[in-house]
Parts: sequence; structure tokens; C-alpha cells
Amino acid sequence: MTIAVAGATGLIGRHVVDALAGRGGEPIVATYRLRAPFAADGVRWVRCDFTDRDQASQAFAGCDTVVMCAGRVSTSAVLRDEPVESVLDNLRIVTNAIEAAARSGVRHVVLISSSTGYPPTTDLLDEDQYETGNPPGHWFGVGWMHRYLEKQLEWYVRSLEWFGSAVILRPTLVYGPHDDFDPRAGHFLPSLVRRVVERANPIRLAGDGTQTRNLIHARDLARAVKAVLQPGEQAFQAFNVATPDEVSVRSILQSLLEADGFGDAVVELEGQNLGPAMLRVSGRRFMETTGWRPATTVHDGLTDLLEWYRANRNVE
Repeated sequence: MTIAVAGATGLIGRHVVDALAGRGGEPIVATYRLRAPFAADGVRWVRCDFTDRDQASQAFAGCDTVVMCAGRVSTSAVLRDEPVESVLDNLRIVTNAIEAAARSGVRHVVLISSSTGYPPTTDLLDEDQYETGNPPGHWFGVGWMHRYLEKQLEWYVRSLEWFGSAVILRPTLVYGPHDDFDPRAGHFLPSLVRRVVERANPIRLAGDGTQTRNLIHARDLARAVKAVLQPGEQAFQAFNVATPDEVSVRSILQSLLEADGFGDAVVELEGQNLGPAMLRVSGRRFMETTGWRPATTVHDGLTDLLEWYRANRNVE
């Protein structure tokens, strides 16, 4: 089986390649665009801009399974500055990648989607509630974009039968080494790591710090991908990938400060929250179906991320 990883140098894609490289001699095709390829056993690198339909059409020749990680991350910072452009880019990227996979004879697809498609509520959400109501205002466009891409893949599987099977994974907030630490584009977590390591003082938090997020380490998400590389009993399945606990933004910052010995930091709150105050997503169905469990605690993951950023901030 030849496996392709689309978007293999991003946060998720890189960890997927690391998890798959050298597993039983199965060849891997890995695509990249801006970030340079890295050393990995048994990996053939292909440069591809998936916004270009012609380039995309050549990316998956000879591949049996494709893991779709390519795309732009639509963080709160990005949506504040350009609420439409990143959404349209992602539609082009993933639509072209799905079509290219279908026309190349790929039989199985794993699509990394997003939990931002869920409606706002304080209830614990399972997969059956993904299409009930609208995503929250701040994530309205992003959420509907992910819903559409999921439906496109379902259409290709169930109606057109262009794929034999597909699995959609909807992770919560993914973090880890090789994240985007650019304050203009990154998530709040790598931004906090950067400010802690660089000893910014004061450290400003958007909102009041009580908003909660469900953090999943990219290594754990890569293990989740491995769990669904082979087709299951159903042709088309969608799963949440989440940890059992939500943590507040303020507690995340406090953990970073303690782990990095920055006890005299001054924290300033900036008032209005960006995005929903909470999003509670159940990962029970995926755990029961595959046996997967998150292996990285928040404490260990944050400590690991601090150490990695300190060692690599002048490299990437």
C-alpha cells in the first residue's frame, strides 16, 4: 500500500509522516509547498500547490490511500484580518486534492477536518450534532467550509463511488512542535509559548482567560490517523478526536509560566473573548471504535513544546 500525505510539512502532516515513516516498508508520498521537506525513511517528496488544479492532478499517482492534511489554518488572528480569504483558499486546496485523489484511483481517504463546524452550546457534542444549527459567529465561514468539504467527500464515496471508503477526523485544538509561531497567523497557544520563552512582560490574554479549549497533541492525532489507515466496516465514517478534558486559557498560560520558571510575569486581560467561550466535544465514539486513547497529558505536552521552541525558534 502506497500512502500519500498531503500537506506533509505542516503541524499535523509532519507528525503523520513521522508516525508512518518506516512502518513495514510501505512507501510514502509526501507533498509540500512552502516549508522545506525533512529527512524521513521511505518518503518520496513531491512539491505541490493544491490551489493549482493542474499541479494537484499529479500529486497522488500510484497511491492507494491519501491522508489529507493540506490547507491553511484559519485562526482567530487570521479571521480577524481576512475573514474570507483563508476560507476560500481552503476550499480550493481540499477540493482540488479530493478530486485529484479520485481521478488517480485512490481507494481510501482520511480527511483531517475540524470541530469548528459544531454549533455553539454548553452541551457535550457528539458526531450526530455536527450539522445541527450554525457554527458560532466567529467561526461561521470556517465551520461551514469544513461541513461542505466533508459533504463533498461523502458524495464521492456514497453517490459517485469514486472512493471505496473514507474516514473524517474532527480534532479539537491541535498543538505541538512545528506549529506556526507567527503572531499574525498562529493559534493562541504557540503565541503564548513564544511570549513566555521570550519573556514578554506583560503577557496579554485576549478575553478574560476563562474560555476553555480541548487540547490534543499532534503526536496523538497522528496515532489516530494510523488507527484508520485501513478501511473499516462502513464505507464512510466521521469521528471526533478529542481528549477527555477541557482547560481554560488562563490555566494553560499558568502551566507554561510554571514549566518555564517565569514566575514574575505580569498577566493582563484584554476583555472581549475571541471565539466561543467553550466547545465541548466527545471523543467517545472514536475511542470505542478504534481503541485509540490520547497518550500525552497537557502538562507533558506543554513542557515538550516549550523545550522544542526554545531549541528551534531560530531554525524554523
